[in-house]
Amino acid sequence: MRIIGFKAIDFKKIKVVDITPNEFVNRISGANGSGKTSLLDAIEVCLRGTRNVPSKPVRKGASKAIIEIDLGEWIVRRTFSEGGSKNGFLTVEPKDGKSRLQGPQEFLNKLVGPNSFDPLEFIRMKPEQQFATLYKIVLPDVDPNSLDIEKNPDYLKRRELKKEIKALETRRDDIQIPDNLPMEKRDEARLLKDLGEVGEHNARIEREKVHRAQIERSQKEMLNANQELRDQIAKLEKRLKDGVDQYERTQRIIEDWKPLAETRDPAHYTEAITAARIVNAAIDRRGQRNELQKEIDAISKRVDTISDQLDELERKQTKAIEEAKFPIPGLAFGNEEVIFEGIPFSQVSNADQIRASVAIGMADNPELRTMRIKDGSLLDDASMKIISEMSMTENFQLFVEVVDTSGDVGVYLEEGEVKAVNDEPEPQHGGDDKPVAKKKTKAKK
Repeated sequence: MRIIGFKAIDFKKIKVVDITPNEFVNRISGANGSGKTSLLDAIEVCLRGTRNVPSKPVRKGASKAIIEIDLGEWIVRRTFSEGGSKNGFLTVEPKDGKSRLQGPQEFLNKLVGPNSFDPLEFIRMKPEQQFATLYKIVLPDVDPNSLDIEKNPDYLKRRELKKEIKALETRRDDIQIPDNLPMEKRDEARLLKDLGEVGEHNARIEREKVHRAQIERSQKEMLNANQELRDQIAKLEKRLKDGVDQYERTQRIIEDWKPLAETRDPAHYTEAITAARIVNAAIDRRGQRNELQKEIDAISKRVDTISDQLDELERKQTKAIEEAKFPIPGLAFGNEEVIFEGIPFSQVSNADQIRASVAIGMADNPELRTMRIKDGSLLDDASMKIISEMSMTENFQLFVEVVDTSGDVGVYLEEGEVKAVNDEPEPQHGGDDKPVAKKKTKAKK
């Protein structure tokens, strides 16, 4: 299926255009601003609709724009009104007189490719843009972002989890513990209690020592007093007798004293408590290490799970690319770039770039075999010959925009109207002869 008739009234810079395109190459010529781009845009807007409608489709000064395309069995018409819906009003009617189609855009979407493809625009794209465009064409049902591992949320999550594991491992390794550390903590409370009991025991002994020393001092004083009493024996005989009795009674008490217990050394308990604190602190650190290790093990398990998922995504990506059907032999995907015959697309010859780009555009439009090429003036004779030959070989219709004011090239436009229609030269297969143009005809009135 191709375009066999095209009409446009008051669309962008077009006033009135009514042409019958040929089945292969159709060059749209004229000066800059003559309406060439408007004609190519009218084809795009009429068929693809909402994705490509300009902000002001109606020509300045007009109230309504009409685009009509004859596809052989179907007439496609899109109408725009000044101030009306941006998408215009679309109808698709069969030529056999039956009623118009319901859901006309859905019908057209099945005929035209999902992408607005221009071979020359594809050549000028950056490598990553070429990659994305070709990806949509050969793998339309596969989202490249879903297979791009480094953009996958799980990949990013795994990277963050690995950083968390590294931080935990660093904290774990910074905790130092001695060798041969016992499993259980020592009872500091019991040791402190023992130390307290030792202190109390020793304090009692000290108090007893003081008490006994006081008694001993008192005994000595009493002995001295007795000596003085003996010197005054005449006067103090009675006191002496009482003092002697008191002395004797006290002496008997002294004689009944039991030996004092040996003092106990608290150093042993102090050292034990110090050692217990060291051991217990080390056991606490070991506990911290074990908890950190548990966290590491848990996160590592999550990392392993995500890694398995990413491996599966990578496998799907590889399979999808391996099974992709490219429109021309030698075309393939590289690392986020298109390659041709093993060479980055930007580095292959201009002829190969044009040949591959045109083939891509043809593959993207399998039903309605029509494609537009803007900036066709950039094509030299050799490039134009390649395009013409591919158009005939692949049975594909092309609309090529060129800047030419001679009036002798293709459909010639002036100020939005057709001034002349020149038959296109027939493509010559083989040889170096340039194609010869047919006669010029007048424009339709």
